[in-house]
Amino acid sequence: MLNKKLNIKVQKQQLRADLLEQRRKHDQEFILNQSDKMAENLYAWSCYQQANTIMLFISMPDEPSMMKIIEHTWRQGKTVCIPHMRQQFGVMDAAIIDNMDSLVRGRFNLFVPDPTHLKVIDPESIDLIVVPAVAYDYAGNRLGMGAGYYDRFIPQASKAVLIGAIWSSQMVDCIPSNQYDRPVHYLLREDRIISCDVGKV
Repeated sequence: MLNKKLNIKVQKQQLRADLLEQRRKHDQEFILNQSDKMAENLYAWSCYQQANTIMLFISMPDEPSMMKIIEHTWRQGKTVCIPHMRQQFGVMDAAIIDNMDSLVRGRFNLFVPDPTHLKVIDPESIDLIVVPAVAYDYAGNRLGMGAGYYDRFIPQASKAVLIGAIWSSQMVDCIPSNQYDRPVHYLLREDRIISCDVGKV
């Protein structure tokens, strides 16, 4: 069993390195254009329209941009929350943000919820979580950055619909997984939304 776990870890590390190298080649024009298409697909999706509380994320420079989606979600009168990383490695909460002033520069120079005015939300109250990743396969298996934040958080949000945000170019046939990995229900891409149950819209 130990050898199997080690083998999965090594496979993931190699796949992560290869796909991050590929993702980092995208220029800003590509990222913004594809992110706009992704956003339009989300706005038209019934699960998004019906959700009252949505967990999004603040994107790294080479990830799909969530800024327009966050602003649109506010305009729709919905509650927006994003990850707040605790001091304990690998553990996060969902923190409500009301506007861009709710964010400050944090680790890795990324915007994070202001820790002096933190409004943590019960994960059970989240209707929809948009989950970032380095890659997904068509079964919804996720390859993250390796710290396990979402794998630990998602089981606490048992009522939430999970949709992975991913470029179609970052899709792979199969991602090695174990019992701790949490697949998503849908995939949000620039061309369409895919159900991971059936591999189609």
